[in-house]
Amino acid sequence: MEFKVKDGQIIYYRDLGKGFPIVFLHGNNSSGNYFGKQGILYRDYRLIFIDSRNQGRSSRQSAKMTFEQMAADLEEILQFLNIKKALFVGHSDGANLAMVYASRFPDRIAGLLLNAGNMTFKGLTRRSRCLVYIKYYCLKALSLFSSKMDILAQVTELMLHDLPLDRERLHQASYPVWVVMGQRDVISISHSREISDLFPIHKLYVERRQGHRLAQQKYKVFNQMIRELVRISQKEVVA
Repeated sequence: MEFKVKDGQIIYYRDLGKGFPIVFLHGNNSSGNYFGKQGILYRDYRLIFIDSRNQGRSSRQSAKMTFEQMAADLEEILQFLNIKKALFVGHSDGANLAMVYASRFPDRIAGLLLNAGNMTFKGLTRRSRCLVYIKYYCLKALSLFSSKMDILAQVTELMLHDLPLDRERLHQASYPVWVVMGQRDVISISHSREISDLFPIHKLYVERRQGHRLAQQKYKVFNQMIRELVRISQKEVVA
């Protein structure tokens, strides 16, 4: 399905199932299809998979590419879908978007499951920082000849900047937050711990011998985490 946000961009989303809403936010230069292994959860919950602007099936002509704008897109869609509170599941840049959204719209949050997010560029491992720089500057060079490469460069550039977070607001959050990462992730464990400590009600999980794509590679464990966090989040909403 498609939704036109205020600046005219088309945001693609899928809305499956019924029940407690779960919003899935994908990583950099990816799409909602990343969470294919989580689709089975539609039998018990309402699942909303969103392709962020300039990515996936959403329109790729936006010159404005910031997490603030993406959070505004997300808020427009959730208002349209009449979702008042939800569990937000974010992977990588999707986890970053979830944090920015929570910082701006705290009343929408029933819970957060943050997988491999990073608040700052320094949160990446040194090797990952080098790879991001190489990718970005290669895309910038190619963007001189291709508008498609220019869009890809804009999306990649999101990883180079610190997140615009209201940390004081996050420190006051009353919802549960789980931060999960792989032991071999591109995000450092100390940085994931720093993210976890932003929130008063938090847990940090480090999956041994795993990398960056837990939702795909350890989907049974990941899906069970979602179920457990929904159970806890529902209690918070009722309370």
